[in-house]
Amino acid sequence: MKKYMDKLKSKLYINKNLFVFLLVIIIVGIVSGSIFAAIIDSNDKKMVLDYLNDFFNNVKSGKLSYDSSIINTLFFTIGFAIIIWLLGVSVIGFFIILFLLFLKAFVLGFSVASIIINFKVKGILIGIVYSFPHQVINILIFMLLSAYALIVSFKIIKCMSGKKTLDFKSIINRYLTVLAFSCVVLLITSIYEVYLMPELLNMTMTFIK
Repeated sequence: MKKYMDKLKSKLYINKNLFVFLLVIIIVGIVSGSIFAAIIDSNDKKMVLDYLNDFFNNVKSGKLSYDSSIINTLFFTIGFAIIIWLLGVSVIGFFIILFLLFLKAFVLGFSVASIIINFKVKGILIGIVYSFPHQVINILIFMLLSAYALIVSFKIIKCMSGKKTLDFKSIINRYLTVLAFSCVVLLITSIYEVYLMPELLNMTMTFIK
């Protein structure tokens, strides 16, 4: 078991500078989403509040459709991961990958900030339950996948410019390992988000009522 774990760690190793760069993009995305949630006009804020109230009312009444929710969640999370992975083997994927990672962080920041803005102090606890740990883990997984996508993209560009030869089979094998690892984690977080998070959210809202 230790042998496989060590092998996985070696495959998932990321250059620290790249890690910091992507982390900054995530932080900027979360902050931007939070600011946007605060500055949108009153009509948009009302639309957001209506959506949140509908969602929380469905949670309280147990009207959530688990079957459709798990399908949609898996489609968007794993589908998002596959898109990033595919962009890594394309020459034009560099800026798109960065934008998608920023967008994912932006949505998270907007969602949590909207909850806090509309529900004040209670919204802090609701926002934590709504986003932690699954949304945080998802962001980290997308960051990991984005890092490898950028690395693969860089290597392909260097190979095309004739500056470096490319062991494509070795790179793709490692890249597929990262994708498989990402999909397994995203499957787990999706199950948590659909089946466990609403229950915890319901308990939290009942507790702070």
